[in-house]
Amino acid sequence: MSAFLVPALGPEQALLLASGQDPLPAVPDSPFHKLLAPSRSDMAARRGLEAAERRLLSKHFVQTFQWSSMYPVLPLRLVVPWGVPVWRPRLCRSHYGWLPPEETLNAEDLQGLDDFDLLLRLFDFGPWRPILAQRFRSHRGPPPFDPVSMGLGALLARWKGWGWPTLLTELHSGERGTGYCRRLGFVAHDLPCESTFRMAIHDTKETWVQQCADSLALSLMAYGLMPTHSTFPGDPTQRGVSIATDAQLVAARSRMRCRHQNANCFLPRPQRTCLARQKGKEGCACDSEACAQHCRLATPRDPDAAYVFYSGSNQPANSQLQNASSDAQTHKRGKHHFGYKSKPFNVVDDRLSTFWPLCGPFAPANRNDHLLTLPGFRDLARRFPDLKIAEVLGDAGEGFDEVLLFVYHDLHALRTIRIRHHDCDKSALTCLKRGYDAQGNPLCPHGYRLAFNGHDYQRQVSKWLCRQRCKLHPSPDLVPDNCCTEQQAALSLCPYRDPAHPLGYTSSVKATLPTDNDVRLARDLKVGSPTWKLRIGRLSYAESRNANQTRRNLKRSPWFGTANSTKAQYLGDILSCALNVARFVREATLAAQHSAVTGV
Repeated sequence: MSAFLVPALGPEQALLLASGQDPLPAVPDSPFHKLLAPSRSDMAARRGLEAAERRLLSKHFVQTFQWSSMYPVLPLRLVVPWGVPVWRPRLCRSHYGWLPPEETLNAEDLQGLDDFDLLLRLFDFGPWRPILAQRFRSHRGPPPFDPVSMGLGALLARWKGWGWPTLLTELHSGERGTGYCRRLGFVAHDLPCESTFRMAIHDTKETWVQQCADSLALSLMAYGLMPTHSTFPGDPTQRGVSIATDAQLVAARSRMRCRHQNANCFLPRPQRTCLARQKGKEGCACDSEACAQHCRLATPRDPDAAYVFYSGSNQPANSQLQNASSDAQTHKRGKHHFGYKSKPFNVVDDRLSTFWPLCGPFAPANRNDHLLTLPGFRDLARRFPDLKIAEVLGDAGEGFDEVLLFVYHDLHALRTIRIRHHDCDKSALTCLKRGYDAQGNPLCPHGYRLAFNGHDYQRQVSKWLCRQRCKLHPSPDLVPDNCCTEQQAALSLCPYRDPAHPLGYTSSVKATLPTDNDVRLARDLKVGSPTWKLRIGRLSYAESRNANQTRRNLKRSPWFGTANSTKAQYLGDILSCALNVARFVREATLAAQHSAVTGV
């Protein structure tokens, strides 16, 4: 058995936070602060290009991220979040320490390294030691493995999609294992066994894994890699970031045996009631020995997992809304799902055409998306108190009143959230009476759509004007049946046609639309305008995050239980953030070498 004395963290190893608060630290000499967003015209013109191609067209990208520029900055140090107990020196069977990489890495060398090998050269993960060591209860007993070595081993397994047996096989490999052991701090002849990795992950709380993710995010913000202000072209630098959010269904490790599973299935046998039998299904009488501890049809290793039928649409019909939990849905197009729902908050980065995920809620699958939004944002404010949010991008599943009002009143942010439509939006007469159309565009009393005149970000007011559009267009935009004659008569008497007041009829939209105080269709920008399309198009970054999780075999949880499934999702988000940097270095280095060879 090997033994190393792992010392306390030195001031040169971690970025420190001020005591008593949790501000975003700053590294003023970081070269990443000079990264610039493209112009609005460039952003619109490049939308059809791959993200990697857009980055190569960005100013300063290649010279900032190529290896010769990155090497003097290394290692990228991490933050120890406030409130984490101090690591006290102790003996361990392994000892992770950042090893200086090769100074002259070139394109050929990078081809022999995958992105995980590269991020081990870029980041010093030592500041994670006091976070992951919180599972140690005392200094007594045999020496444990360095918690950073164990954590990075689990991260490697998630990157490769390996189970614990495969991870151990690779660490023992004479070809690849030596390099992994050296970078992770293991001794080749004294490696942890499969159950040691499993126990370490099981005994690590999901909040501690989240602290590791927050440590990485705070550090990226300090270096200027993750933006702390808006990167959308034309936005002032003091405006906050844009957050894109979209939930992802995550299948439980357990296989569903009864879609009606609930907490009653785990009560003592005399107290159990079978929801399936109450609904006229076969269910289980729980009268056999197999049901002694819990119903034999329940999944005891994933007791919180829930069943939903996902129709694939964020805007279901009214009949579906009224019967959301009914078995009658199963004949409709969609898919059955048993498990959980993950909802991260992705910081949009228009400079680098990418996203940076921040960990969010993880709940049973039958929890509606919008019910996770408010708790998620409140938790985000607790973890990142100085991170200002100026825009929320979401699909129609976020378009509920409580979410829209929270974004407006609490976050003071733009509501770039797709419209959640209703059948009443199809009626021209209804739209005319309420004073706005199906997209939330205000109307004049005669049925003409008003023109958007801009949004006042300080007062959170959007102005709309008619500009006497009726003089150029004799027919209104919305004409109810059999009302044309009456409209024309009223139009001739309109007081807003006065030539001395060319702006004409005006309307102001704040938290709600005027006339009936509707929240569902209230937006701060004109829906469908070029600016709206550019902004809402970045919602695809939330879908990209979900695709990343799928590529890492996290669409189905690799572990049993809500807590362990949550940790797996958080590890996936850590990888997405860290591997962004590794990918940028690879792209810039290859581009620089290609330019040196071709002269272009």
